[in-house]
Amino acid sequence: MISNFVIEHAMNSEMDPLLRALFQYIDQLSLPETPYVTGRPPIPKKSLLKCFFLKTYFSIDSLRQLVDTLNRFGYFRRICGLKEVPHLSTFSRAGKWFREQGFSAFNAQLLKDLGVRYPKIVMIDSTALRSSLYDSQARWGISTRYNWFKGYK
Repeated sequence: MISNFVIEHAMNSEMDPLLRALFQYIDQLSLPETPYVTGRPPIPKKSLLKCFFLKTYFSIDSLRQLVDTLNRFGYFRRICGLKEVPHLSTFSRAGKWFREQGFSAFNAQLLKDLGVRYPKIVMIDSTALRSSLYDSQARWGISTRYNWFKGYK
């Protein structure tokens, strides 16, 4: 179900200033593109990234709903730089690429643009978070502080 918030934005053809700034930044990125050899021309990763940001911004639950929203509202298709809506499987493959490789490329570009040096510092916190005994997703574990506990780590 598409929310009234999405419909209102599409009907007014107005872009939120936050989305406008984000999309302008995405246009400046240098994301690696797949070379075109045979078959259909690839969809630019910048356009797919804009679609994923729309999905997050409007709290669209699934990729199928994202495709439906892009099919229904040409305005969102235009601001993402798409002539036609890609198939659901294209979004699925793009999501996998962004999770496996794209996020690190995007993060490196962002840190470079911000002028951050030595960004490879990692901290891991394994503090035990106790939960109710009736929490079905919590698991039993052991910690130095609580000994045996049910919760998250």
